[in-house]
Amino acid sequence: MAEVSRRCGCRDEAGKQYGKACPKLKNPRHGTWGYRLSAGTDPVTGKRRYVTSYKYPSAEAARTAKNADEKKLMSKNFKFDRIKVGEYLTKWLDRHEQHAGLKPSTVRMYRRYIENDIVPVLGHLQLTSLRKYQVSGLVQQLQDDGRGAVTIKRIHATLSSALGDALREDLIEDNPAAQVRLPKAHKKRIQVWEPTQAGEFLDYIADFENVDSHGRPNGKVGHRLAPLFEVAILTGMRRGELCGLRWEDVDLANRTLTVRVQLVQVGAEVKEVSAKTAAGQDRRVALNDRAAGALVAWQIQQAAERDQWGEAYQASVRVFTYEDGRQLRPGYPSKLFEALVEKAGLPLMRFHDMRHLTASLAIKDGTDVAIVSKMLGHSNSAITRDLYGHMFDATAKAAAEGISSQLPARNPRVRSGVLTTVLTEQ
Repeated sequence: MAEVSRRCGCRDEAGKQYGKACPKLKNPRHGTWGYRLSAGTDPVTGKRRYVTSYKYPSAEAARTAKNADEKKLMSKNFKFDRIKVGEYLTKWLDRHEQHAGLKPSTVRMYRRYIENDIVPVLGHLQLTSLRKYQVSGLVQQLQDDGRGAVTIKRIHATLSSALGDALREDLIEDNPAAQVRLPKAHKKRIQVWEPTQAGEFLDYIADFENVDSHGRPNGKVGHRLAPLFEVAILTGMRRGELCGLRWEDVDLANRTLTVRVQLVQVGAEVKEVSAKTAAGQDRRVALNDRAAGALVAWQIQQAAERDQWGEAYQASVRVFTYEDGRQLRPGYPSKLFEALVEKAGLPLMRFHDMRHLTASLAIKDGTDVAIVSKMLGHSNSAITRDLYGHMFDATAKAAAEGISSQLPARNPRVRSGVLTTVLTEQ
């Protein structure tokens, strides 16, 4: 009968595993316990096969598991599953794409992580033999390759989700991706324009001098998509939501619009999908007079372009379009925004940072965090606090001063919080 033993996943300078020869095994807490059982010949391949499992915290736990597997082998009830990690991940993703209702952009992200990051490292391993130290090795390799902490967490989450399903399907006994130590992501404080800088940008695109295909001024003043950028700053809507916005979802009379869909770019294809979060779906966005005015001006401009293009105009249901009526590709306004910011000589910002700008303006105005959260379509207020917590400091100080101002003036006999006792002679 095979005995249990202890081993680890440490490697020497050449990258070869030490196995049982690791010098750190002198430490009783180092490594894991397990066993290797001979399981006869595979009837399909004719090769010798084994049952190997080194995942137990103690010799006693390994011995109990070994005895159970020996009984299964003797009764011929042991199930041999030769599926590899890469094969399972591919089938898992295909199944989720068809039945889980994942957005195309999410599926594309999962597929990229699986094909480019996980499978090259772990794909050749049998699913049942995958161990925690091997997942930790993947994480370490990603760090060595210079991948960011957030990206590593997303890659790990993809693998962990797939292995969680394998566990529920009884394909594996535990999830080896669980409790793997991940690098900490250091959050950067969000830096956005000051209100004066935002005003400078809006003034710049409003006075923008347009040119023809030969680079000569064509007499038109104001950048064509200036209304899009103005609405972005005034509402905090996401890029995909602005590109997907339909005229049927805009109620100019009541100064509101409803976010129902967004456009996402999946490779070379642009797809219409639901809003990013459940809270963002079908949310009503209030329009101030300036935002409503920008949309009215855009509506007039779009009608003029329709007349100018005539039969060549490709009418769409979208609010913001190219000159010929086609819906915008989501990447276009982002690149355009960055180019205009650089020409305006302002601190560089991404298109998404206009959303942060909207939040900062609302917070500085004293808007409650719950209202800001609903306006931006966050899943909950905790996300808003996490992102913009430092911006609420000034609002909190103002609230504290407001509380103090409503109290009567202190008794002049109170000094430094200590009541002065006045002694009088009897």
